[in-house]
Amino acid sequence: MNVTLAADADGWNKAVNGQLVTKLAQDSRVRLVGFVPKYTPQQKEHARTLNIELVDAKQISGYSAIELLAYPPDDLDIDILIIHAYGRDLGRQAQIIQVNKQCKWIHVVHTISEELEKFLERSASTTGGQESEHELQTALCEIADLVIAVGPKVAEAYKSALRFCGKDMNVIDLTPAITEEFLGVRQMDASAGEKFRVLISGSSKYFKVKGCDIAAKAIKLLQDSSYLLLFVGQPNDNATQIKEALLKEGINLNQLTMRTSSGDTESWCRLLCEVDLLIKPSRTEGFGISGLRAISADLPVLVSGNCGLGMVLKKIPSGRQHIVESEDPQVWADKIKEIREKGPKECRVQSEKLRNEYASHFNWETQCGQLVETMFTMVPAKSGMFKFISFCLLSCFILNLTISCICPVIDHEFCHNIVTAAADPCGRLL
Repeated sequence: MNVTLAADADGWNKAVNGQLVTKLAQDSRVRLVGFVPKYTPQQKEHARTLNIELVDAKQISGYSAIELLAYPPDDLDIDILIIHAYGRDLGRQAQIIQVNKQCKWIHVVHTISEELEKFLERSASTTGGQESEHELQTALCEIADLVIAVGPKVAEAYKSALRFCGKDMNVIDLTPAITEEFLGVRQMDASAGEKFRVLISGSSKYFKVKGCDIAAKAIKLLQDSSYLLLFVGQPNDNATQIKEALLKEGINLNQLTMRTSSGDTESWCRLLCEVDLLIKPSRTEGFGISGLRAISADLPVLVSGNCGLGMVLKKIPSGRQHIVESEDPQVWADKIKEIREKGPKECRVQSEKLRNEYASHFNWETQCGQLVETMFTMVPAKSGMFKFISFCLLSCFILNLTISCICPVIDHEFCHNIVTAAADPCGRLL
């Protein structure tokens, strides 16, 4: 099956896309291609290491990278198009691709714009009668063949929005799983240090949404200069503006450190090793991938119950002790102090327990395998062809015949992968 995953250059680097790409590329039933207009050389090289072809858009003068996302190469065969949706700009291009390529369309939604806008000083939606971001994404979900919602919170919101048209059953929950790159990056400290460093990530646009003001007030309320807040923003943010906003909440300048990160694995590994606790006091958030990075690295976390990750942790036996069901800075201050008083050894034990429980509930392999099965039901002809070729090839192996006698035009390694995917450990065709 020919699957194309479309994103802009920034979206391609997102953590969820990276994990989705990696796991789909490992499935021998899928021939995965990345469609990323104006991709970088680093992205091209990384895709090559995953055995993924990365393609650029058609050459059209005067078009931005986002506009070019609607125009994949003419010679690109697409059975299934997966496209990430962010805001008003990304995701809508699938409408044009689907018509031109006559393919099935899977729409991936990450956020609930309707909730985010409650806390924005300036609404992301436009005036003059134009539909809001949420209305646009709901309309796109309605006409897509399948919707992938990142996490239970986003899934619940879009199932509710699509219930009126009966498309709520087309929404599947893809819950991000433990990130292997962060496993074992932290070494256990035998004793507590003189300083206790607390990490929070945010941006100028989503300052209140992410609860950055709550974090700054909580550190102030602790009335202890040994507590430090490390704020991580995005490279294109106005760091000075964010710094001033944090200081207005009363935090001492000596307790505040500002950093930026592009979201790459190496920089996050460094951050997670540097701090003692990660907090997510978000007023609302689709999921909260930075919190999952911390859990993967056995770093203690405190997560708002109103973000997607918080909803997930409620389903895990020890998860609730890492959730804070309050926007009160004093409650957060007390919880931060409580974590510190436990000491490194107890925190490590609890963090490892949380990671193991999370991994037992959610994993990428199972979810991506189920997604591929669903994709085959969307393109029945491909499913029938796959089973037929698998049967022929498996028969060849059973009868000790050469593959070329039946399928002379099929690549030998590809054939072996199909047989492996199509048979269970006993050699029976699935």
